[in-house]
Amino acid sequence: MLALKKSKRAILVSEIIIAIVVSLLLVQTIETVNAQGFVVPVQIQTYGNAWEGEIAFGLWNFTAPSSGEITNSFLVVMKTDGTLEYVRESSDFSYEAVKNIAQDTLMFAGEPAPTPFLESTHFWNYPSNTLVDFPNVIGHHDVEYNPVNNTFLTLTQYVRTVGDNQVLYDMIVEEDANGSVLWSWDTYNFVPLSEADPFNLTAVFNGQTVIDLTHANAIQWDYNNSVVYLNLRHQNTFYKINMTTGGLIWACGQFGNFTLLDDKGNPVTNLWYHSHSTEEVAPNVFSMFDNDFDNLTNPNDCHSRIIEVTVNEQSMTASVTWSWEAPTQYWSPYWGKHDILPNGDHIGVFGSQTHQFPQNKPWVGNDTGAVLIEVNQQGNIVRTYTFPPGYGIYRIEELTNRSSPPVIPEIDGMTLAVLFLAAMPFVLLKRKLPKR
Repeated sequence: MLALKKSKRAILVSEIIIAIVVSLLLVQTIETVNAQGFVVPVQIQTYGNAWEGEIAFGLWNFTAPSSGEITNSFLVVMKTDGTLEYVRESSDFSYEAVKNIAQDTLMFAGEPAPTPFLESTHFWNYPSNTLVDFPNVIGHHDVEYNPVNNTFLTLTQYVRTVGDNQVLYDMIVEEDANGSVLWSWDTYNFVPLSEADPFNLTAVFNGQTVIDLTHANAIQWDYNNSVVYLNLRHQNTFYKINMTTGGLIWACGQFGNFTLLDDKGNPVTNLWYHSHSTEEVAPNVFSMFDNDFDNLTNPNDCHSRIIEVTVNEQSMTASVTWSWEAPTQYWSPYWGKHDILPNGDHIGVFGSQTHQFPQNKPWVGNDTGAVLIEVNQQGNIVRTYTFPPGYGIYRIEELTNRSSPPVIPEIDGMTLAVLFLAAMPFVLLKRKLPKR
């Protein structure tokens, strides 16, 4: 009887081992299919206690580092150790706004772009590789989603004649899932032509060269309080908007109604230049990527930064309360993001596909593509992700609400064979046991 119980326990152990092996093979097969043979071209160096987790981002592959032409782009879900988990590929200019909106689900714009500089919206559940398309929800640079009402907030552009000038303006538009407009806010009503960038920036829109006045590049939607934050790159200013009234609550920056204070408490004209990805991370505290492009006091300064801006709505003052400045070899005159990681560290996306520009010459060192830099609260670099020249990243997104499947260790072929042979005697023994 004792021998029989031992044999049954042995059979149970063997069946568990076989189940683990089969599960492992299934998991690896799924990941291989989703990866499509793509390898993330990144070099990761860790110098301290870095955050371990997962990130998602659009990776753009340019034909040449100085080229504006994209060969293809990839939507990547990757562990912070560089392990690729899932990827989509497109030959279109896509994967610009990528946001984690639900468990294992990303919202992104692209695939394809129906018109130049405007892209449609999609939900992607990456473990199942299923896609929900919203072909009529179209915008540029950024998109937000309200799961309560199933509506979207997008940015759109149009040209208006102002005097003798053709001027490109931005609008914020709330749309339902079919693309019907429910609400809109026009920068024309709040940004006069006198606030145009003094470096005379232009854009080609529908075949004509126009004044690129506002260049909106980030929105954040506090839909529970009917508030939206808007970042206008060319005004060096971000705005708090009341969606109920359509009025402007305040503006902070070069053309805002806050007094800007430097680190010594002295009033200054500007605290940042042509920023990206402004986002409220705590009450009245905003993370921002300061590109340091078209710096009014020093056009060739070339020091992109990740900063926190704190506003005081009582005293109507604003100041930079935390910052980390990159050396000139990482200067990114366009794109970029600053995020606060779950461990309290900061990560900056110095995302341009090259960092060699006329403004930061003579060049010292080797050129790179996009560089992600994680620094701790003390400003020490703890990890870098370096991509080759020609690879650009607009933003990244941390995946903090992933499902947690059982962790199964990797098993090589030799180990698999040993496990199989170890299980075989118990399988044979099972055949000889009497049925009860």
